[in-house]
This record gives sequence, structure tokens and C-alpha cells, in this order.
Amino acid sequence: MQVLSKKYLMFWLITGSILVPETALFANYKELKTADSLFAMARYPESAILYKKNFSEQEKNNEALLLKLAFLSEKTNNYTDCLFYLSKLALINPSRRLFEKMDKLAEEQNIKGYEFDDYNYFIIFYRRYGDYIPILLLTLGTYIVVIMVTKSRRREPVLQIHKISIVAYLLVLLGLLNVPSLYQTCIITNENTFLRDEPSSASSVVERIGKGHKLIILGSVDHWNRVIWDNEIVYIRKSDALDI
Repeated sequence: MQVLSKKYLMFWLITGSILVPETALFANYKELKTADSLFAMARYPESAILYKKNFSEQEKNNEALLLKLAFLSEKTNNYTDCLFYLSKLALINPSRRLFEKMDKLAEEQNIKGYEFDDYNYFIIFYRRYGDYIPILLLTLGTYIVVIMVTKSRRREPVLQIHKISIVAYLLVLLGLLNVPSLYQTCIITNENTFLRDEPSSASSVVERIGKGHKLIILGSVDHWNRVIWDNEIVYIRKSDALDI
């Protein structure tokens, strides 16, 4: 009888592990549909509550949801949230128009970090055509290797240019593969955020800034982020910012 009870217990544990996520996803879907209905009726505050509630790991790449959250945030003059959702959208589907929208909005609110520069343009290019770049590099690498192997079999000397090409190829490949991990940003969410010259509360304050600014993260030390501000490396508390 005890063995039978254990079998039933195991059955319910397995069944529960399958059904609970499905139930949660179903509830998530229903609430999002309700939020869509409220949004269509221009009941923006109510729809915003449901959208934010369901902005979970499963929905973080939902372009339609990000656009609606950005719209609702701008409508309530919450520009920090608006720029956060637009920045999230830029990671999924970057475009010149989107970056220009963020740049204009940030300029109106006197917020830094959203300038549309060459680096942002490169990120757009990389994210749009990133799937094809490895194929191109693989073709180039194969071509160089074939030449070198052929010359080696013929006992011909390998030209210096081919050796340099191999080194350059490996460096470019290493750099491109690390672009997504190197480009990490955060948005300040605390109205009084202190930028410090060292990762310590006892260190000197470089500047105090308000919320909404976007900073590039270069790394972290304990509960501090190492970021760039006005071409200078400074430190902020992780709790003062929201990672994009």
C-alpha cells in the first residue's frame, strides 16, 4: 500500500510540474487579452497595470507589448519607463527611426545616453545582419586555409600577407562574437544617483544625476556597476539602475 501511495505521489508531482506552467501561461494570455481590450477602449491606466504585471520572462521579447508599454509610459509622462521599453525594443528590432525617436525624447527631457551615433548605427547593422556575418567570415576563413594548405602541399612558401590575414580574421571573428555581450546598458531609476570614482560608499562622489540616463556597463564589482559617464569610468550601485 505504501508503494502504491508513493506511485500516486510521483504521478501528481509529475502532472503538477507540467500543468502549473501551462495554467500560468493561460492566465497570462487571458490577462493580456483583457489588457488589449482595455487599451482599445482607451482605458490606459487599467491596461497599463495588466501589461506591466505580465511583462515577464516569457513576454520580454513581445514587440507589440513593448510598444504599448512605451506609449502608455509616454502618455503619463513617465519618460524613464518609456525609454526603458524603447531600449528593450531596440535590442529585438533595431531601426534608425527608433533610435532617432529615443534621441529626440531624451533631448527634450535633457537625458543623456541615447544619442544616435556611429556606434548605435553599427549595433543596428550587426543585429540586423548578424546571422550572415559568421557565414561570410567562415567562407573567407575557408578560402585562406585552402590556399595555405595547397601551398604547404606544394612546398611553396606561405606569403606574409596570408599569415597576417589569418591573424586579422581571428581577431575580427573574436570581436564580432563578443559584440552582444560587450554592449550592455542600464537606465538610472533613482532620482538621486551618485556616481563614484571607486566601488565604495566611502569613495568620492564624481557627480549626482537623476533618473532616465542610459549608461554603458563595462563590468561589475560586488553590488556596483562600472559604467561610462561623460567619457569617464565611474561606479554606480546596481540598485540605482535597471539593466536593459
